[in-house]
Amino acid sequence: MEALTASVTGLLVEGRAFDISGIILRVDDRAVKFEPVFLYGQVVKGCVEATFHDGGHVTSLGRLFMQSGSVSEWTFTPTGALSRPGKIIDESTFFGLILELLP
Repeated sequence: MEALTASVTGLLVEGRAFDISGIILRVDDRAVKFEPVFLYGQVVKGCVEATFHDGGHVTSLGRLFMQSGSVSEWTFTPTGALSRPGKIIDESTFFGLILELLP
């Protein structure tokens, strides 16, 4: 596991940027990165992009949203999904995201 720092914009705070920590889970040359994208957007308190890295290829897995709309839990919306709020994140969802790390 590695830490990363992302500078993200607070969408409701004009011109304000915040440094927020994300994580990279790595096995050999494969990695799953959870990188903060923004804070305080319309009806969303925060967003984290999940991506899979395999050598030189990067694949978006989807986005994790903090308190989206009327949902107070974190939710996950896979890439290409047409609607939100997505699935509430539980153990199964998390391990499904990092399953790509296994050979």
